Amino acid sequence: MIPTALISALIRRHCTVALGGDGGDELFAGYRHYTGLLRLQQRCGRVPLGLRRVAARSAEQFLPLGFKGRNWLQALGVDLDRGVPLIASYFDAGARRRLLSQRAPAVGVAEAGYQSRVPRGSDLLQRASRMDFQNYLAEDILVKTDRSSMMHSIELRTPMLDHRIVEFAFAKVPSSLKATPVTGKILLKKLAARVLPPEFDQTRKQGFSIPIASWLKRGPWRERFREVLLDSEQRIFDHGCVERLLQGQSRGRTNGERLFGLVMFELWRREYRVQI
Repeated sequence: MIPTALISALIRRHCTVALGGDGGDELFAGYRHYTGLLRLQQRCGRVPLGLRRVAARSAEQFLPLGFKGRNWLQALGVDLDRGVPLIASYFDAGARRRLLSQRAPAVGVAEAGYQSRVPRGSDLLQRASRMDFQNYLAEDILVKTDRSSMMHSIELRTPMLDHRIVEFAFAKVPSSLKATPVTGKILLKKLAARVLPPEFDQTRKQGFSIPIASWLKRGPWRERFREVLLDSEQRIFDHGCVERLLQGQSRGRTNGERLFGLVMFELWRREYRVQI
């Protein structure tokens, strides 16, 4: 939300109405995890599910949070003919149990809720993109852009979410024109090649996020995270588990967003004096 709020402040200097591209990745398979899921299906789909689940459980049990590839190894345990692996998971059930100690009596509720929302169908890409469209886009991306733009009195329009484009993408565009194990947004890139200058870089895809990893290497952000999460007032998250996350981040693991989420939760709890 921070980058979106900052760019909204810059836009507000010039206009009060702006266009956003939200929805394009979900409708036309632009996220990198779509190509990753197709590669996973291509390379491991014929391996018996029982063997894959052994590998997934081993990854969850023996690999620390933030270890590169851990979430993808856990994805092996999902039936790729019916389910959708949760690649962006920060804390799986076991990790939440360790993090929350005795305060997590219903650890599996989140997983059950996720599974209940998985769309039906035999096409993995369709299931994954519909899942993101119905959940991630609606409950994360659009909330972020709406709050960030309205914070600066900007009316943000999302032309990609015109109902005719949504119906066209999901009802008429085959998955083969959306993504392969190598590339995504195939149809949009073909269209772009016809209307944009040839020197335009169509292969460039970059997320819009804050550099948490750099912030946590040294300096005030690192100390602030430790101060908030290891303070005696913070009694929800196990201090030993938090310390391991911080140490893992220092060793090059990707725990930045996990730690950021914990810090934001704790600061919110203090601000509104929430007791748990």
